[in-house]
Amino acid sequence: MSCQNYTQNNIEQLKKCNLDVYNNAEQIAAAMEISIDKLRFLTFTSKTSQISHYIYFKTAKKLAGDRIISAPMPDLKRAQYWILQNILQKIAIHDAAHGFCGDRSIITNANPHVGAEIIMNIDLQDFFSAITYQRVKGLFQSFGYASSVATIFGLLCTAPVVEERNLDGKTDFVEFKQRHLPQGSPASPAITNIICRNLDQRLCAIAEKFGFTYTRYVDDLTFSASGENLQHTKNIIKQVQSIISDEGFAINPDKTRILRNSQQQEVTGIIVNQKINISRKKLKSFRATLHQIENEGLEGKHWGNSSNLIASITGFANFVAMVNPEKGAEFQQQIQRIQEKYGKNK
Repeated sequence: MSCQNYTQNNIEQLKKCNLDVYNNAEQIAAAMEISIDKLRFLTFTSKTSQISHYIYFKTAKKLAGDRIISAPMPDLKRAQYWILQNILQKIAIHDAAHGFCGDRSIITNANPHVGAEIIMNIDLQDFFSAITYQRVKGLFQSFGYASSVATIFGLLCTAPVVEERNLDGKTDFVEFKQRHLPQGSPASPAITNIICRNLDQRLCAIAEKFGFTYTRYVDDLTFSASGENLQHTKNIIKQVQSIISDEGFAINPDKTRILRNSQQQEVTGIIVNQKINISRKKLKSFRATLHQIENEGLEGKHWGNSSNLIASITGFANFVAMVNPEKGAEFQQQIQRIQEKYGKNK
């Protein structure tokens, strides 16, 4: 891993971002409190390798298909946390972003759309895959880091798409697609929010021009409007499509919906017709599941995609409590009884 400064750090830009200066790999390794050999190992990249810094597994998507999660190994995960805490969290993001940032949440993402006549939901297709190594390296350069330093941070924050091939009892990891942002890295959500600043700014401007409200939660974009502004719906859709494409993303046509207030309007899983709420159907299903668990035990019961049933039902109860504290408290008490009755570690 060569780290000659063929492009110098932009000190003024780094100061403006309140970031520390790193001139070479040795300084980065020292700041991370790891050896230079360890840093070289973590940034090692090759088309074919017997080393993988990630464990790859699939999780079911809410509607259809699988999502590939690339979970970093412990040493790499620590390096990614270091980048998150020492660099990424110091960079401002757009007010329209609500996913994985500060005190914002799916609640703050849904609230601006409550009571709107129409809700327009747009999903970005293959969002993490669209954020390639070159884009991530370019992001670190935009902070003021030299190309050589940005290369190190870019390699630490991205993952190759690999296939496992077994030959003569040895496993090779063969890269067949360019490196991109992995789902599973602690640094990835912050990187998406920073990379999307320009997208958010442009979409916010076009929304304001036509009297719409815009928010984004990771790859879920939401627009809403009422009254005479509804006449601009077709126009805003056309311009939003153009901006998204121009910013290097694509719309998932299967997940683009326009919901009127005569039907159930949903924003990132929260009903927003008159006030924020959770669908009655979902609550009824959850209540029935808890009733079964409390009476019959945990064996053979499921909620969500997690194999840890207690963690899954606790997570959903906490989510309900965020939206509807009274109902959430009721569920949380019931789960407490279940844990006392059947044990916590099931």
